[in-house]
Amino acid sequence: MNLSDLGVLYGLSGAFSSVIVFRVSQASGSRARALRSAALALPLWPLWLPVMLAASDSAPRASRAGATEVEAALLEGHEAVRDTPLEPLLQRTAVDRLLRELRRATERSAELEHLLSKKGFDRAHAEEHVARLEQRQASPRALASARLHLENVERLQHLAARDRRALDELSELIAALRTQLVFARYSGSSPGEASDIVTEVWARVEMLGTTSDAPDFGLSYPQ
Repeated sequence: MNLSDLGVLYGLSGAFSSVIVFRVSQASGSRARALRSAALALPLWPLWLPVMLAASDSAPRASRAGATEVEAALLEGHEAVRDTPLEPLLQRTAVDRLLRELRRATERSAELEHLLSKKGFDRAHAEEHVARLEQRQASPRALASARLHLENVERLQHLAARDRRALDELSELIAALRTQLVFARYSGSSPGEASDIVTEVWARVEMLGTTSDAPDFGLSYPQ
């Protein structure tokens, strides 16, 4: 293989990498930024492609890291009561089910956050678009569509905020459950308080799976 062949191979690899970088960048940002990243990837693909792929995976890895501490607390709580009269409070089957629900809720929250980071779901941009349409007296149908988009973005933001708050509260509750179970084991105290916390944990986990409690905006298109 001579230098010409190597040059052709390098160019083809650059073009292929450029397409990949463009798609990855467009999924997490604006088209202009995606085009710039793709242009850089064309001559510098051995360096730029790994950087972009690592960046695209950073949000999911961050969410998994956040969930690890909560999962560890659950497992430690179970270990504290395993093979003791307190084990029915937090059996392994219950821990496994809680872990599944927590991972599902954490992934859903990360997906919502990633979605809302995109330009098409930016609230300020949607508000500006509605204002521009109103200023130029756009048709009622166009205005209704733009307002519906804005209100859907607001509803998604409401869902994301609710999920963040619920996961934060659940994380603190599970940490308290772990220490309560450890205390009950070594102090010989009544398991009643720990039982109450377990009941609340289950209630909050079930709430994570509920549908949106955002208000129904009741938009209708003009005929």
